Amino acid sequence: MQELRKKFDSGNLFSIINNLPNQFAQAFDEVDAKIDSTTAKIVFSGMGGSALPANILKTYLCVIKSDFNIPIKINRDYSLPSVVDENWCGFFDSYSGNTEETLSALADAEKRGLKQIIILAHGAKLEEIAKEKGYQFVKLPETNQPRMAYGYVVGAMLKIFVNSDLLDLNFDELKSDIEKAIQAQSKIDQQAQELAQSLENKIPLIYASNQWKYLAMVWKINFNENAKVQSFWNALPEANHNEMVGFTNLMADYKLMILKDPNDNQKIIKRMQVLENLLSKKMPVEIIEMQTGSEFFKLITTLNLGLLTSYYLALLNKIDPAPVEMVEKFKKML
Repeated sequence: MQELRKKFDSGNLFSIINNLPNQFAQAFDEVDAKIDSTTAKIVFSGMGGSALPANILKTYLCVIKSDFNIPIKINRDYSLPSVVDENWCGFFDSYSGNTEETLSALADAEKRGLKQIIILAHGAKLEEIAKEKGYQFVKLPETNQPRMAYGYVVGAMLKIFVNSDLLDLNFDELKSDIEKAIQAQSKIDQQAQELAQSLENKIPLIYASNQWKYLAMVWKINFNENAKVQSFWNALPEANHNEMVGFTNLMADYKLMILKDPNDNQKIIKRMQVLENLLSKKMPVEIIEMQTGSEFFKLITTLNLGLLTSYYLALLNKIDPAPVEMVEKFKKML
């Protein structure tokens, strides 16, 4: 793989992926923004890799069974949902600072008179607007690839909630988990290489339990953006009630990967096992055990495994994993 990395990884995406755990710790140390402790509803606007952090955030808050009870609505559009009014707190995230949908959603928020607006960006128009209008601003660090800043954004959101007395977290424990995740990277790297080799000429399918479903979604997007292949995701038990029937007549070569948390509901684990038994007659199926440890450790290591697997699949496909040329071409055509 070393030779393929030298030949095809022009943007050194490998080092960016391996630095992802450190982004969480960096945000824990740097972010001092906060929102009103009486905040009752939150809308988070972003597109692509700038919306994913909200899904990851909601996943983590769910699996740790925190007492954080503020609903977070994720908005991936030019305007805000109709239910949003001046009493909502709005977060607007765009690494580039120029994403047109996010800028439009921010303008919509201003029309509706939102009293709390927080902007997260690396710079450009969103930073200019924040400075001009006095909005709280979280400066995203340089990551070369906009989609690779989500560790910092998730860390920033957690820190903001703690700063605002809306969430109680022990950051020393979380940083300890980050160090453990970094120490586990060589093991994860080897697992990712083996997974990537098993996915050559296959369409990746990723399933997970409902509580971890957004990790399956993140893996799917990794395969789209890094390996430049089609990929699909779903969650159990829902997939057992519809999608699996579609595999009666296969129209392509798939490999199903099921992300399994040993602490998942036992009924869900049984469904995973039965599904593996049922579908392995039609396609390769692999149950991937998440790392043993805290929920935060599981989150980071599973995210890294997905990123590295898609990265190595890109190299095996003899393509550069970093650029997203079709997205850039589409923007120009617009």
